[in-house]
Amino acid sequence: MQFPFHWYSSPALLKQWSDDVLAYGFAYGVGGTALHGKSLRVATTTGGGEDLYRPGGLNRFPVTDLLRPFDATANLVGMRYEDPFVVHGTRVLDDGDLAELAGRYRALLKGRVPAGVSARHSRADSAAPAVRRVQGAVPSRSR
Repeated sequence: MQFPFHWYSSPALLKQWSDDVLAYGFAYGVGGTALHGKSLRVATTTGGGEDLYRPGGLNRFPVTDLLRPFDATANLVGMRYEDPFVVHGTRVLDDGDLAELAGRYRALLKGRVPAGVSARHSRADSAAPAVRRVQGAVPSRSR
C-alpha cells in the first residue's frame, strides 16, 4: 500500500477503498479468508523530517507508531504486516536522493531486500542530508 502520509493516516480515497474492499465475508469474518497469508507493507512519505516524528517532536510519535492501525487491520484480515518503507523530508530531497530511494524501493519490491527490512530517508535540514540505515537494509550514506 503506497500513499503520502496525510493527517496521520492515508488519504481519504484510500481509506474509502479500504472500507469497500476489506468487507465482512471477503476479508474477515465467516468465509472472509481472501487475504489470509498475504503480506501488507506500507510505503509512505512525509514532507517533514524524521526529527518531527518522535517523542518531543512536533508530531509526538514516530511514523511507525502512527501506522499501527494498518498493522491492526492486517492482523484482523489474516495478513502479515511488514516493516513500512518511510521516506521523510520529501520537500528537500534532490534528484540524487530520489534516485537512491527509488532504487531501494525497487529492490524491496523485487524481493532483493530480506523480509523484515526497510529503509527510511531523513533530512533534518537541507544543509545536512542523511540516508540512514534501518535494521541493516542498506549501508548508510552522508554528504
